[in-house]
Amino acid sequence: MTPHLSNLALKKEESRIIRAAQRGDPDAFQCLYVRYKNYVYSLCTHMCKDPVLAEDLSQDIFLHVWRKMGSFRGQSLFRTWLYRVTINMVLLYFRKHRIGLLSLDDKTMQAAETVSLRNISPIHLDDRLSLRNMLSLLAPHHRRVLVLHDIEGYRHQDISHLLGITSGASRSQLYKARTKMRLALGVGDLHRRHETTLKAA
Repeated sequence: MTPHLSNLALKKEESRIIRAAQRGDPDAFQCLYVRYKNYVYSLCTHMCKDPVLAEDLSQDIFLHVWRKMGSFRGQSLFRTWLYRVTINMVLLYFRKHRIGLLSLDDKTMQAAETVSLRNISPIHLDDRLSLRNMLSLLAPHHRRVLVLHDIEGYRHQDISHLLGITSGASRSQLYKARTKMRLALGVGDLHRRHETTLKAA
């Protein structure tokens, strides 16, 4: 069997299982649970950084999915629909318990002291300017995207859900934040001096 036919067969099999689960078949839903439990748990862990809370949220999400199976219309992949349900329910938990984005800056600014930002600069920070101080130079919306992407490790798709912006806006804000960070580090001046030296040579 070719890979294309194999994938097609898997999609057809999953569609059959989904339809059975929508009719209330608990065994069919158990199949979906076994197939996607690690995926949902991984998303929850990535967002809340707490394995115990992630386990509780995962169970709540699958209970919600069981009750809402009928709302899945098949207009997207089940995995995509499950991703949106998971993100929305974790965000709902954050809002209900008044955590998450409201405390994002305080939490991550403290942790940032010991974290090196990726793709910012090949040189090391010295005592003149701490990472915390540099982050404070950024506009809040730029800082949130930079911290989420470069420190917390979120993807732009995740950030768009977390902050209610588009993935394109997330990329744009990250670029602007990194540019300002490079200027704060003097990387721009360093590059210009290097280019001037090369031209003089």
